[in-house]
Amino acid sequence: MNKSNLIWFGRYEGWLKWLARGVRDCDYECMKKAAKLFDMMLVDECVVIPMPSHTGEAKQMLSVANMIPGERLVLDVLRCSPHESNYTQKKDGFTPSDINMWCGCLPKLGRPVYIIDNVICTGVTAGAALRAVKNAGSDAMVVALASSPWR
Repeated sequence: MNKSNLIWFGRYEGWLKWLARGVRDCDYECMKKAAKLFDMMLVDECVVIPMPSHTGEAKQMLSVANMIPGERLVLDVLRCSPHESNYTQKKDGFTPSDINMWCGCLPKLGRPVYIIDNVICTGVTAGAALRAVKNAGSDAMVVALASSPWR
């Protein structure tokens, strides 16, 4: 993954660690706070694609995406095969594996495309998402709340 395709608000520690975990755990207040941070990081009139979790769907990030104010189009088009989370794999001493991710229909809208995520841990998921969106015919940036210090 090219680091020029990645933006994050801060390091995965302190308040941002709490916030990213709260989003993962579907804490409504954390999701609202995350939406406000994404609002500051994203340009107006863009396309927002929520990142799927290791379950294969983007439940938490889709909720956050729908809370982001403004004229942003949310497209829930990314999916992946369910897998052990990359964080768990890395914690257990395994090298995070490649993720089978694909992107559904992505219309040409002439807007910047951003894939949003709560935390970048290893970069494997972000790389798979960027490739899937590219294969669907668009360039994108991954925008995360936090980046882990062990990245």
